[in-house]
Amino acid sequence: MGFFSSLGKRISSAAHSLGQKYGKVVRKGVKFVADHASAFKKGAEVVGNVAGMAASGAAAMGLAPVAGVLGGVAAGAKVAGKIAGVAGSVARGAVAADKVRKQIERKLK
Repeated sequence: MGFFSSLGKRISSAAHSLGQKYGKVVRKGVKFVADHASAFKKGAEVVGNVAGMAASGAAAMGLAPVAGVLGGVAAGAKVAGKIAGVAGSVARGAVAADKVRKQIERKLK
């Protein structure tokens, strides 16, 4: 076997090994998002509700700049909650698709 042929096989093997490791890390990350997105969404909703109530109170007391900032926090928290909900849905779909892929691979062996 020539030098370049041997080198090519070693590079291919190393790339395959790295790909397997990165795949495992990505799957664990997606599973983490799927498991914890709902908790983040609930937390963001609580922050949004509290900030909204505080903004209403600040506006009632005539503290318009504070009310504006708290209103921005409330809006940002609501958006973060929506993003977490979407990310959780997508991650749950990816986890389900990965399970189906594994079942298909088992059947083909």
